[in-house]
Amino acid sequence: MIRSIRGRLTAWYSVVLAVVLVATGAISYGIMRRQIHRTTDAALTAAARQVANTLRDEAAENHGVLLPRFVAEVLNEYRDRDRPVALFTRDGRAVWSTSATPPPRAAGFATIDHVRFLYTPARLGATDCIIAVGQSLAAQEEMLADLRKALLLTIPLALLIASAGGYLLARKSLEPVAAMSAQARAIGASSLGERIEVRNERDELGQLATTLNGLLARLEEAFASQRRFMADASHELRTPVAILQGELDVALSRDDRDARDYRESLAIMQKSVRRLTRIVRDLFLLARGDAGQYPLRSERFYLDDVVAQTLHGLRTLAAERGVTLHEERAPDLVMCGDEDLVQRLVANLVENAIKHAPPGGDVTVRCSGDDGERRIEVRDNGRGIAPELHEKIFERFFRADGNGAGLGLPIARWIAEAHGGRVWLEASDERGTTFCAILPT
Repeated sequence: MIRSIRGRLTAWYSVVLAVVLVATGAISYGIMRRQIHRTTDAALTAAARQVANTLRDEAAENHGVLLPRFVAEVLNEYRDRDRPVALFTRDGRAVWSTSATPPPRAAGFATIDHVRFLYTPARLGATDCIIAVGQSLAAQEEMLADLRKALLLTIPLALLIASAGGYLLARKSLEPVAAMSAQARAIGASSLGERIEVRNERDELGQLATTLNGLLARLEEAFASQRRFMADASHELRTPVAILQGELDVALSRDDRDARDYRESLAIMQKSVRRLTRIVRDLFLLARGDAGQYPLRSERFYLDDVVAQTLHGLRTLAAERGVTLHEERAPDLVMCGDEDLVQRLVANLVENAIKHAPPGGDVTVRCSGDDGERRIEVRDNGRGIAPELHEKIFERFFRADGNGAGLGLPIARWIAEAHGGRVWLEASDERGTTFCAILPT
């Protein structure tokens, strides 16, 4: 089996060309042979007609009597080395013949011993006769033999030349593919910034190179995102781990500590463990979501009840920061989806608003809906977010003010997109910030 593409292309090209050349040669030979036979038959017909007219005129001049000497004179004028002429009676007896012309078996054309004959019935005066005109086929057969030799010689030669040319053309045409393969093999994880050369953007190979460059760009972005993710995750995990390590070292370094000191250390470690647990849980959720392995449940629930329960659980956090929660809920907002994830989405948006609301500020949560979708709005009266950060706040581990792990908004956006919806920053200025989420029912 031929492994290389140019070898297979050349083989297929040669096979197709061979079929075309053989078919063309066979058709040409058939047409030539048929035309030669037609020309011969037409010449015999014309000669027979001319002989008949001449003999008929001679018989008419002799009052319908066809004299043998007149026949001999007329036929001698038409005889030729390659064209025998003869005159027969109706019963096949030869009246006169320029050569050993076989007697007629039936009117029409006949080929005998490489000679083409035409037997034509004719009434010459008072006599019914058969005129026989022949034509040697030696010259025609020699011409056809030369044509066969020419075809047998030129077809293989043309096939050989065309196959060599096809191989060279295939090799030349596939050189960019070989170059792209070499460049692609040289690109590794440390050199994803390199790109494949695009020689012609309009042809198929140029489009392939452009597609591969787009793939390399996406891989480069994915690797960079992964590296940032790992670096940010390591940084976020290092802080609570360092706190735990420090508190443990302090607790074990002295034997004379009282119960109060130990309780303070345990409280600090508990807070760090909770933070560490939440970071690991968020990372696990994002990792499963990116891999498409998070099993989304589809259940029927009331979105207004989910919002009410979420706000009830966050009132303690809001009270600690001196923030007042307000809610405006339309009743009976039925939808289908993963209730736990939707509650997580609402909680992340509200927690983010509580963190950015000033002490004594307000956070308002509105929940509404119409045919086909449900809308959630979370507004705080903080100092707002700079315009250049409106999209960066949805990047993982990005923190505009240094608080939190920077995973709340990315997780909220992922949950909305997983349900076929979206989350965005609708407005942000000195009067406050409003986040919106749209979820299909």
